This record gives sequence, C-alpha cells and structure tokens, in this order.
Amino acid sequence: MPRANRSTPRRSAGLFAIALVLAGSLAAGSAHAAVGEAGFAFLKVGVGARAMGLGSAFVAVADDPTALHWNPAGLAAAHKGVAVTAMHNEWIEDFRQEYAAISGPVGPGTAGASFTGFYTSELERRDDTGVLIGHFGFNDIAATLGYGATVARGFDAGASVRYIREMIDSEDATSVAIDLGGRYRVPDTGLSLGAALQNVGGEATFVSESFPLPRTIRAGAAYRHALGASGNSALLTTEYRKARGDDGKFHVGGEFGFRDWLALRAGAKFGYDDQDLSFGMGVVRGVIRFDYAILPIGSNLGSSHFFSIGANL
Repeated sequence: MPRANRSTPRRSAGLFAIALVLAGSLAAGSAHAAVGEAGFAFLKVGVGARAMGLGSAFVAVADDPTALHWNPAGLAAAHKGVAVTAMHNEWIEDFRQEYAAISGPVGPGTAGASFTGFYTSELERRDDTGVLIGHFGFNDIAATLGYGATVARGFDAGASVRYIREMIDSEDATSVAIDLGGRYRVPDTGLSLGAALQNVGGEATFVSESFPLPRTIRAGAAYRHALGASGNSALLTTEYRKARGDDGKFHVGGEFGFRDWLALRAGAKFGYDDQDLSFGMGVVRGVIRFDYAILPIGSNLGSSHFFSIGANL
C-alpha cells in the first residue's frame, strides 16, 4: 500500500504562498515560512472595501472599525455611537476572506473588536505516487481588541492586541501581536498625518519550524477638502509601507464625495509585481453604508472583489 505523504498538506498550502507572491502583495508564505522569512502572510491582505478602493492608502484616513487593521489610533475618530462593519472578499484562486468589526465609546475614547478569516476550499491529499487519498483544510484567523483616544488637541493614539492562528490539516501555529498607532489632525486644514507599527511579537512555531511575525511600519498623509457649499468633497491620501522581508511599497488614493451619499474612488500601488490600480464606490442611505472595490491582478489571476456594509447606530 502506498505510504501517505505527510508533507503534502504543507506543500499544497504553499499554493497560498505562490498566489500571494503572484498577486504581488505578499512576499512571505503562509505560517510555515522559510527560515528567516515572516509567516502569517494573510495579515498583509487589507480589509474594508473603502480602503481597498483607495489603493490601501488608509493609515491617515481610518475612522471606522476597520481602523483595527490599518491604524488603531483611528478608533478615536470613529462614530461616537456604536459602529459595525462587515466585509466579504472574493480573492484569487478560490481564496476568500471574511471580516467583521465593531466599535463604541468606552471612557474617554473608543474601543473596538474585530475578527478576520482567510480560507479556501479543501485541498487534495496525495501519496508519494500521486494517488488521491483524501482532502484537508486550510484556514487563517485573527481576532483583535483595540482602543483609541484623543490625547491632545488634534492628536489621537491607539493600541491593539491580536490573536493569530493558522491551521493546515491537523497542524497549526498561533501567536499574539500588538499594534501601536498615532494620528495628528492638523487643525483647520483638512490635513492628517498617520503612522502605525504593527504585528509586533515573538516568533511562532509551525510543527518544528520557527518564524517571525510580519512586522509592518505604515506612515502616510491625507488631505480632505470641501468643494464649496454644494456638500461635495475631495480626498487625497498616500501611504508608505514596509513589512519584514519586503521592499518598501507606496500607495496613493483619491475619493470624490457627492452630497454625502455617493463616493467614487480610485487608487494606485507602486512596488508590486502584479497590482497597480484599484477602483471603488460607496453609497450611504441613512445610517447604512455600502462599499465595493475591485482590484485587477496580473499573471492571469483575475480580479479581487471586496464588498462591505456598515452602520452607525
């Protein structure tokens, strides 16, 4: 009887790493990264259709529960009541992403919680001769708690803690990371400056291999300007990002807001192999907001579609 190849799940899960590299967004693999490479690559995939439509240039803009992903300081500028958001991402090669977050006032600031899951359909398990002998699963999850508050005129600060787990077949890797962020809103100018240090923590272990977290530094600026008394507005945002093991990346995005109920967006990324442009739109009806973004991806991988719904209660 052929011997089952126990390394097959790990090689097959490497399809995830290949897809990420081809997409041009992530240089590291999944949890079982090569020696010296960062793991938990799914943490580099952005959340929120609005942010993705803006070219992922969101560190100086984040003002809703998705700030838990981009910059925890942004929680301070979130809706002063309870705000909720949910997102579905049809990514590439049958990979999908789900995200949900909630924020609300606690003490002098705003607290938030989020959950994200990244998964695909079952992968094939084969023996040494290539015969199909079963299937196995692959999924990533991250749960985050954070808090942000205004600590001085125009200056917001925030922090969060994140539990991370990746499971491949019956093996898994877990870790805990922290994020720190700050944002300065220059009074009476429409200009804001933001920065965040993310995924700071010790090494994790998958089977017998240890690897570091994808520590990331983000810094950027955003400028919002009201277009006369019409209720229209324009937003321009930029972000520089450097993740462990990756070259620095530059992001830029723009948004035109029409009378507080319609938004049209476009963005660009620089330093990626197979990503450059993104497009999106948003519609507000009462306390409900719908957002959509599309990211064309090269190497014949198709496009990634982000759908978000949010509410300020």
